[in-house]
Amino acid sequence: MSATPHPPTPSGGSTAAAPSRGPRPLRPEIQALRAGAALLVVLYHLWPGRLPGGFMGVDVFFVISGFLITSHLAREATATGRVRLGRFWARRARRLLPAAYLVLATSAIAVFVWMPKLSWAQNFREIMSSALYFQNWRLAADAVDYLAAENAPSVAQHYWTLSVEEQFYVAWPLLVLAAVLLAARLRLRQLPTVTLVVAVATVVSFGYSWWLTYDNVSYAYFSTFTRAWEFGAGALLALLTLRASENPRRAAVLPPLVGAALSWAGLLVLLGCGLFLKGTIPFPGLAALLPVLATVAVIAVGMPASRFSPRRLIELRFVQWTGDISYPLYLWHWPPIVLLPVVLGHDLGFAPRVAILVATFAAAAATKRFVEDPVRTGRRLGIQRSTVTFAFTAVGAAAIAMACLGGIRSADAAADRAQKLTAQVASDAPRCFGAASMAPGPACDNPELDGLLVPDTTAIKRDNANYPGCESTNQAKDSCTFGDEDDPSIPHVLVIGDSHARAVLPPFVKMAQEGKIFLTAQVKGGCTWSTNPHPNGDRAISEDCYQWRDSIKTWLADHADDIDLIVTGALAHPRPATGHEQQVAGFAESWRTMTERGIPVVAIRDNPYQPADTNDCLARQAEITDASCALPRDKAFPNYDPLIAATKQVKGSRLYDFTSFYCTDTSCPAVIGGVNVYRDRSHISKTYITTMTPYFEARLEKDGLLRPRKR
Repeated sequence: MSATPHPPTPSGGSTAAAPSRGPRPLRPEIQALRAGAALLVVLYHLWPGRLPGGFMGVDVFFVISGFLITSHLAREATATGRVRLGRFWARRARRLLPAAYLVLATSAIAVFVWMPKLSWAQNFREIMSSALYFQNWRLAADAVDYLAAENAPSVAQHYWTLSVEEQFYVAWPLLVLAAVLLAARLRLRQLPTVTLVVAVATVVSFGYSWWLTYDNVSYAYFSTFTRAWEFGAGALLALLTLRASENPRRAAVLPPLVGAALSWAGLLVLLGCGLFLKGTIPFPGLAALLPVLATVAVIAVGMPASRFSPRRLIELRFVQWTGDISYPLYLWHWPPIVLLPVVLGHDLGFAPRVAILVATFAAAAATKRFVEDPVRTGRRLGIQRSTVTFAFTAVGAAAIAMACLGGIRSADAAADRAQKLTAQVASDAPRCFGAASMAPGPACDNPELDGLLVPDTTAIKRDNANYPGCESTNQAKDSCTFGDEDDPSIPHVLVIGDSHARAVLPPFVKMAQEGKIFLTAQVKGGCTWSTNPHPNGDRAISEDCYQWRDSIKTWLADHADDIDLIVTGALAHPRPATGHEQQVAGFAESWRTMTERGIPVVAIRDNPYQPADTNDCLARQAEITDASCALPRDKAFPNYDPLIAATKQVKGSRLYDFTSFYCTDTSCPAVIGGVNVYRDRSHISKTYITTMTPYFEARLEKDGLLRPRKR
């Protein structure tokens, strides 16, 4: 989101930029594009339902940056035969980092003051990643990390776009310099050589973006390499403009009316993208062509002289002023959207959203006047010297990183203490602890459990059923076993499926440790024991699951004679990629391969699905009670659970429904018998599911499933 000045295009609508002398004024149409892009993003984050495609405003910024930065670099390279990298990077640092670091530092203080420790580790890690400008890669990794996929947005999440830009500012001058050196070495014309190199890089990046968006859209969205072509599109326009300015006689000049039509078309396409582009469309890929080409068109025609052009709209004082403060506007708008619900204790209504919008404009204007401009143009402390700029940059980044590391260590220490308390309480197993308070029979009440919450919210993310040797891979595993494999008097139980099957492992692990079963687990996050594609339709994840399933088929065929019981579970997905009948058929097809060999299959009905993470709610409670953050039962099962219907279709399978251990007749508590029930929106905590061990065992005993089959 650079504000680097550039000469205005001729008013007649030529794609060429006339050579200028003296200071280069800001181009009104680029300022208007900045204003529109910033407003698209801000309004999308405040009212996503009203402007579902507003996220593509960042693509407009990418094109603008590619155009302006390449214009500067190519002009310098053409005039001097070199690119002064240190000076270029120092100017970028003085322009971008003061405001960026101010917002990050303010956000870090706000996290410390208002956010619960539950969220400290994630927020401070992302603030630190943003200060060091690799936030996009952190989010890309989280996007394909099943355990991190449900992370709540951090106060610095929006810095991923700035990380992409900073990486561009580092790499792009090196590419231009390499092209200049190549032209000199091969004795080629400089500008055509640079244009060719940039064109090749742009085409390669676009091809990669097209492929990766199809193959792994979650990762592609944040990748620098899938976004580089958007900068490249602006860069190619800059290079073509510069070539035309060197030979005005050969430059194509559009008639004013045509230029006006293109300008309006570009602006309307951008507005249409904001209004109608859906977040479900794979992006960036081909879909990003719309905002990218529209932005290129608006910049290319400049300010057409026709009276039918959008000049009056573009030159509105508010539009130009908003373009001037667009960078700090983008920086400031997101943290209050994350923080204010925590401070208020409820979701944002209309009035708080309007207040955020007004406050964001005020903060952006103040930042521009008192932070950006003084550092960018000031002379104090020798800031205009590149070495001094880099020194201040290093100090700022180090200060933010050290503060964040302190916050992360504090959160980890609190989680360690909470884990120890959880282990101690669970080992003592007080009366009515956890699921015991929901057991059939007379009501179980223990006043000693009043106000207890184990694990508390600082340690809940660690309370998962990830056992050593059971980590997810694309292959079946022989290392995820528990109990005595050589004892013929106990049954061999296999737990198989996705992370919801893994979540029910603890009762079976405990039975194995008590010598009642031999347990094997074949579990992989996001991969059900079914023939259906991954529920969210992501091709890369589906292919990953198919590899795992193929390996599981082979493993099951080799071990079927040794398996006495199979237990499976699966997330009742909120947005399945297939219809209900296909979901049921996928499970039934997989199960029959085992039930037809006489191996019983037990399917565990999925637990309640929370509309929001109950731990965020619990962290805000002054006092913990049985009613804290409870969910009405009629809202606890919003998703279709295909396991229920599949057990009716497959002979030899049965459904275990433990809903009565999660819900009363009217509600599904977040705290049961002093235990924190949910690790996140959809997964049961390890501590709570472990308290259900006696009830799993009793049901299996009743059904005669804890005896070895006759072989």
